[in-house]
Amino acid sequence: MEKIEQTIRYVKLFNIYKDFLTHKQIEIVGDYFLVDLSLSEIAESRKISRAAVEDAIKKSCQKLDECEAKLHLLEKSEKLLKLSSKLKEKCLNTSEIKEIEDIEKELDYGI
Repeated sequence: MEKIEQTIRYVKLFNIYKDFLTHKQIEIVGDYFLVDLSLSEIAESRKISRAAVEDAIKKSCQKLDECEAKLHLLEKSEKLLKLSSKLKEKCLNTSEIKEIEDIEKELDYGI
């Protein structure tokens, strides 16, 4: 999996499962994936080692992967997005298309 695809996947997993992470993990993963800070920048701002930041991100990603493996919420969300896209193609009514797009936004930003 390419780095960009992997980052997008973890951002989506983070949006869905962040409540399963510790407060510290949420902050570090948020800085890394959402704010796009480097490991060194995060380490410097938190006054911890770069290795500690790397370890926190690794453990957090493992936890996010475990949650998805058990609950499959991202997988289900992506299936619903595909179905809604097909439905939107069949709609001729502008208000129905708008409603479908609103549903897609909700699905895309996390359940």
